[in-house]
Amino acid sequence: MSPDPDFTGVKRPEFDTMATKHATAAGQLADLAVRLHGELSAAGLDVTPATGIRDLARQAETQAADLKRRQRLVSELDRLKVVFGTTTAKGTYLPIPDKLETGQAMLDGATAADAAIAAYRNNPAGADPKQLQIVQAYAAKVHDPAFARAFMSRLGAKGIVELANAVSLRVASFQRTGDYEEARQAANQGQHVLRITSTMLAAVTDPASPAYLGASFLQQLKAAGRTPRSDLSVAQGRPTGYHALADVLGAHPGKPPYSAEFMRTVGRDMIALDREVWDARRSGEATKAMADMRTFVPDLLRAAASSPAAAQAILDHTPEGRKGTNLHYLLHDRVGWWTDNPNSSTDGRDGRAFAAVMKAAMTGSDPVSLRLTAETFKILGADLPALYARNANEKLQLTDQNAFDQRAALRPALGSILAAHIHEVGRIVDGRNVLRSGVGADLRAQSVNQRDLDYALLFATSDDAAFSEIVRAQAEHTRVEIDKIFPLKDKGQTLDDPISRESKTFGHIVGAREQALYAMGRANEAASKELESMVKSAIGIVPVPGKEFAGKLAEQAFKGMKLEAFAKEVAGGVGGQPGSYAFDKGAAWIAQLFKSGKTLDESHATATENRQLISRLMEQMVATATVAHGQHDGEGLIGQPFIDKKGEMKPILEMTPTEYEDFINWTTFHSGFSNLKIKGQDLVDSGAAEARRSFGITD
Repeated sequence: MSPDPDFTGVKRPEFDTMATKHATAAGQLADLAVRLHGELSAAGLDVTPATGIRDLARQAETQAADLKRRQRLVSELDRLKVVFGTTTAKGTYLPIPDKLETGQAMLDGATAADAAIAAYRNNPAGADPKQLQIVQAYAAKVHDPAFARAFMSRLGAKGIVELANAVSLRVASFQRTGDYEEARQAANQGQHVLRITSTMLAAVTDPASPAYLGASFLQQLKAAGRTPRSDLSVAQGRPTGYHALADVLGAHPGKPPYSAEFMRTVGRDMIALDREVWDARRSGEATKAMADMRTFVPDLLRAAASSPAAAQAILDHTPEGRKGTNLHYLLHDRVGWWTDNPNSSTDGRDGRAFAAVMKAAMTGSDPVSLRLTAETFKILGADLPALYARNANEKLQLTDQNAFDQRAALRPALGSILAAHIHEVGRIVDGRNVLRSGVGADLRAQSVNQRDLDYALLFATSDDAAFSEIVRAQAEHTRVEIDKIFPLKDKGQTLDDPISRESKTFGHIVGAREQALYAMGRANEAASKELESMVKSAIGIVPVPGKEFAGKLAEQAFKGMKLEAFAKEVAGGVGGQPGSYAFDKGAAWIAQLFKSGKTLDESHATATENRQLISRLMEQMVATATVAHGQHDGEGLIGQPFIDKKGEMKPILEMTPTEYEDFINWTTFHSGFSNLKIKGQDLVDSGAAEARRSFGITD
């Protein structure tokens, strides 16, 4: 008789009769206890029987009071039509929550929904602010599943778009009359109400949430979204229901995240409608309504960015009858959206919304993330070359500033994506086929090659923060690769392998950065600043976490480095896959550790080229691995400035620059790194030259 294990089916008026009789019985028991106590006392007998009946009466009174509250709750839920009876052969049963607070939440949700409905109904000038205030009063309850279910089921899918439409109309009405202060206040109130609504909408459309209203509600949202302006209660409102729904999505606070199911059902249909309008406008077959139609996709993307699964559900989809994915549509077909759309925000918010959804979808280690990353690199590899040209000085110059600006907001996200997949970046540099988009006629068309990668690096590293994230992730990858080959069996050849591979990858990164800066008219010296900072702080001194040190010397060397916290940060990798290492997260942790900017390694002051700085970073990492793995004979320590009178090593974090330099010299001797310095630097140059050839620049 109950739709839920936390609900109980009750029959009326039988339930009312039971509650009344229970209260009567409690009173009768109490009266009996009093009279029996008097008679037993008068007879000088033991009053224990009377006491027992009195306790029973109190228990019955408590139960009667609870039943009375439930009776009132049943009455209100029934009166307000919050619940509906189920008819069986034995009668009609009303589903009543077992917990009173759940029932109260349902009543509150219904009350708030009634206010929301009253706010838009019969109000052609826009939402009634007094009714909106009632909705706002329940803001603290939005995370209660019972409240959310009651509110959304009562408001309904069409009610959501009607409410958002009315909120927009009220703001617009003040703007038309020039009352901008009233418009500002109306916008603030409306935004709060839409944020409340969006929070609950995310919950009731998530199959994993206890507030889930089922697949049918999602289908109702699709139908409401496709509703034209003429079928909404106020004709002057948004062009379609989806435009109003987008206002709700754009107000989402981020938690709870929208589900992949919502994006598969509603989000994809929103993109499909936008693609239909885009096709009609390009072919000249658009109606006037279509021609005037503002895109609603950026607000959808803001909601989709709330979780990787939601973001992937939007981007990793090719609609029936289409050749291109949604990612291709957004990144290629509609790239002009982010700056050229007449109604787009001028502060880059729309571009940042797309960047956020790309970052959410592509920084994981799952197959979908890798596939979308590959498709992004392939799209950029095809589109970006037209933005640049080789000048007479064999440097890149930017020839299409507008096209660059259209994509500029995407650079930080692209930097995060490259950092998250820095291992794959290195393998592509090494000629491996490790990223495939699954889009294209053959394997060559689907596979990311060095040219695709170099253009992605060129574009991303034109942003300082993105370059920092990428180069630091590469440094973290280098730290791990160097550590892997310790303890060394053959110091020369064994150490040569990671130094060679990582040097060449560094070369591609700094080579792209140099050309990106030339193209933007910036001095090449800027390419060195991040590397100088990394060398100066000696970020290479931190050992790879999660491993036991070889000997007391290592334990002393790495004191104060908070390696347990470091290990937790990088464990499991992006996406939580066992055994992987989150290079981007490790890089961020290292940057935080050295945020004080203390100078430990002064060699940066004499470096004149990027390759020298990269070589020094590797030298730091080799020194650290040498000590961590006990790759030394302990000779030559006596009298060293970094060794005290007891023969114990001074913690590296406490060393002076002079002491650190002596330490580096000592470890370099034991590791054999000095023999590889020149080769590593040459391979940095080689990687940079390969990047330049990708851009059509000859040395």
